[in-house]
Amino acid sequence: MTLQKELQLLKEQRCEEGCLTIYLNTDQSNQDQKKGEWKIRLKNGLKKLEEYIQVSDDRYLNDYRKIKKQVTSAVHDLQTEMPRSVVVIASADGNWVLKKLNVNVENQFHWEKHPVLDQLYHIQETFPRSGVVLIQKKEVTIIETSLAEVESEVSYQWDVEDEDWKQYEGLASRDRMASGATHRDQVDQRFEANQARWYKQLAAIVQKQAKKQSWSKLYLVGPPELLQEFEQHITYKHIDRVKKNFTNVKPHEVVSEVLAS
Repeated sequence: MTLQKELQLLKEQRCEEGCLTIYLNTDQSNQDQKKGEWKIRLKNGLKKLEEYIQVSDDRYLNDYRKIKKQVTSAVHDLQTEMPRSVVVIASADGNWVLKKLNVNVENQFHWEKHPVLDQLYHIQETFPRSGVVLIQKKEVTIIETSLAEVESEVSYQWDVEDEDWKQYEGLASRDRMASGATHRDQVDQRFEANQARWYKQLAAIVQKQAKKQSWSKLYLVGPPELLQEFEQHITYKHIDRVKKNFTNVKPHEVVSEVLAS
């Protein structure tokens, strides 16, 4: 489910007993997170909410304590592969959402009759669905991203024997592409002679995907000379160029660097 659809459902959600919304920054690259300070923030934030409920309306105190226990356990379970931030929306009627994000959030804790969605709307606006196209001489990888997360990855490698592009999906594609590299030098001259035509084929695939998925922006990434050649065949409205070679870099790291550039 896309965030847009998820936000629409959450916007309509309401629970009279109470709904807990947490935005928790857990970015381990920050100096103030090196010793797990997020645990202290989580504990203190939940404690302050409990104190507030005790004073304002203790009818729902047991509901809150039950949710508090579940949320604490769920967030602590993430610490072996902790994302940059966590968003939790949990209500007394049993509705539950936990989102792991690759972007930072401002620490916030809310107990209302409905989810507090301001930060999620801001993140959606800042990091909309986009496409990152990694361009190398005989390999083009298309990464679809939303909320700075990798949603899909498709690679096209130039096949030496068939003299055509072959498509591979997901992480397995990189291993398969590497295995065929030994014979590439044999066709370098033919590839360069036909590079424009073959890049045009892939550009058409990229443009079709961009239109189908309604990408807000298209990022072309690679060495300057390859970007210039590839971009000649693209007519998409919103294009950013990142002149950098990301050879052997993991997709989520590529997305983080490209969006930060």
